Amino acid sequence: MRIILTTILLITSFAVNADVLFEDDFSDGDAVGWLEWTSGYAANAQYNVISEEYVLSNGGTGWIPAASHNGDQSGMMSTPDYSIVAQVTPVSCFRAGILARGYIPSFTGYLLVIIPSTNTFGISRLTSSGPESITSLTMPLYYNQTYWVRFQVEGTAISGKIWQGAADDEPADWQLTCSNSQYTSAGRMGFFCCNFGTEKAVLNVRYDNVSISSPTTSLNSSTWASIKSFSI
Repeated sequence: MRIILTTILLITSFAVNADVLFEDDFSDGDAVGWLEWTSGYAANAQYNVISEEYVLSNGGTGWIPAASHNGDQSGMMSTPDYSIVAQVTPVSCFRAGILARGYIPSFTGYLLVIIPSTNTFGISRLTSSGPESITSLTMPLYYNQTYWVRFQVEGTAISGKIWQGAADDEPADWQLTCSNSQYTSAGRMGFFCCNFGTEKAVLNVRYDNVSISSPTTSLNSSTWASIKSFSI
């Protein structure tokens, strides 16, 4: 019994002391503080908090994106090295992504992307001509299902993972790793999604439970959901 109690105390201490930089679960019913892209291609984009989820949507012909970003220091990240955890539900889209070291609409930064139509999970960099893939893998991905993702940037190392279930079901190993030095400033973290079509297309992606912390090299209780459960 003494050993079990000690273990619980150690885990609790680690979770409470985790270096969380920014978090939002949208339970307050709004997205105050988020910087939403509403010009150019995203002129018709809409941003709403529905049932405690942040819904990014758009509709029309051609390329229809939506993006919103934030940070822990006046809308910017205070450090270029950080780890993002969030829930993503692709409802109707081509690409649903998480942005790091970025800024929209200047199309800078890195994206962790989910593409259900091609069963692609990957890391891309944003350029003036759009996202360019750096690395990717093929795995079963589905619309209308919720995924946890972790996206980490540390120096030139960029890593990503995806899973379903609870926040603490996070796999220990990274599924995607690569190195790139194009973007080194802190920038902003955010959400980015898009769709396209010659006829009218609909874009709808839901985000929730986002938490940004200092980089992690091993599985631990640093996710926002874990912190909530341990902070008693």
